[in-house]
Amino acid sequence: MNVLAEAQKKLLEGNLNEEEYKKLEESYLKLYYKLRERNDNRFYSKLTLEQRKKLHNVILGIYRLKNKLGGFTYEVISDKRSDTTRPIIFALTHVGKFDIEVVSEAVKDHYYLLSGDFEHIQGIVDAPFLGLNGVFYFNEKVKEDRQQVSEKMIDHLQNNGNLMYFPEGTWNIISNLPVLPCYWGIVDVAKKGNAIIIPIAAEQYGKHFKVNVGENFDMNQYGDTKEEKTKAINDLRDVLATLKWEIWETEKPLTRSELSGREWEEYVEARFKEWPYFNKEYISNLIFKPKDVIEHDEVYAPIKKLTPNKNNAFLFNKRLKDSPFKE
Repeated sequence: MNVLAEAQKKLLEGNLNEEEYKKLEESYLKLYYKLRERNDNRFYSKLTLEQRKKLHNVILGIYRLKNKLGGFTYEVISDKRSDTTRPIIFALTHVGKFDIEVVSEAVKDHYYLLSGDFEHIQGIVDAPFLGLNGVFYFNEKVKEDRQQVSEKMIDHLQNNGNLMYFPEGTWNIISNLPVLPCYWGIVDVAKKGNAIIIPIAAEQYGKHFKVNVGENFDMNQYGDTKEEKTKAINDLRDVLATLKWEIWETEKPLTRSELSGREWEEYVEARFKEWPYFNKEYISNLIFKPKDVIEHDEVYAPIKKLTPNKNNAFLFNKRLKDSPFKE
């Protein structure tokens, strides 16, 4: 049993008044940072970048074996990246628990992973391998932790290290969004670390992954104003979405008779089986929500409260009920 993940689960389950929540949160954070400190004192947390680079092929060999034993396979749809002397941030779309190992095998280059999932990773078999390869853990709910990990990443890039980064911040389990809204942090980290971004889209079909590696993306082509940073992160999101579309186009079209109507629900259920501590509410709380964007749930919430009558009956037609916006 993962004691930290269990403690977080109790915190997120609700049915707590403000005083109970604060007390439980303090207890959880105390345990969280105690285990983080213990992890930071392990031998693999003290390895240098050069030592980790030398160990990287060994880690890739372990990932290959692990993927083979787990029945996971992959194919690279295209690889448009070009050589660079600058450090690299591999910016990935996030599709589930096993994408790190599979994409690592496909990309091959060494990197440090940015992870906000310490509470779920610590104590499991994956943790030592991530630690040997290099990982920056942070608590996404603690502002000081986010600031400190940004400084660590920038320093790492300035020392010619690479990063693996999930700009969406969590798994994408929303059927009508190819790529979730992306967090801004990658813009500043890339610019201050003088890094080139390599956008990578991944999709999972059962135990088979399709990986699409895009062209080099340079944040230095954008300015430092809010408007320029907004354009930069939106452009990166568009690139990732295009890479996903290119993957989807490689799939054989299905006829209507071949569809059950539950494909997406089955996909989401399969992802949650991989990591039982995740649920839809937990994922939703991690999604970046731009202030100027209204979510579909908010748009359609009033409709759900309506009592059908002859004046609003058109809102309940079959096309609306079958739209991607329904729950």
